[in-house]
Amino acid sequence: MKISIDSIRRSLFIGLLALLPIFALDACHSGPMNTLTQENLDKIQPDMSSQQVKAILGEPTDSKTEPIPIVGGTKTTYTYSNDKDHIVIVLKNDTVQTKEGTFGQ
Repeated sequence: MKISIDSIRRSLFIGLLALLPIFALDACHSGPMNTLTQENLDKIQPDMSSQQVKAILGEPTDSKTEPIPIVGGTKTTYTYSNDKDHIVIVLKNDTVQTKEGTFGQ
């Protein structure tokens, strides 16, 4: 039996198309949609680093970094939000200073 390059390419293309919905579903289950819970907010503690926050909540939907006048350093605000949940984490010089969240409203 002789297999042509075209039939191999066609088979690979069909296989990749079959995997596309799986990747799309995985993307829907990651990020802020599933991490915005009171339980995860409770895991965030003062003096955690931004990397530790991201390990729990994922990448923020918005972030803003600005210099701290006079004292020096930086203030970074991470905002996580979806249709009904909202979390704000404020870091000073890459350590958690404050956190707040509203859920299911």
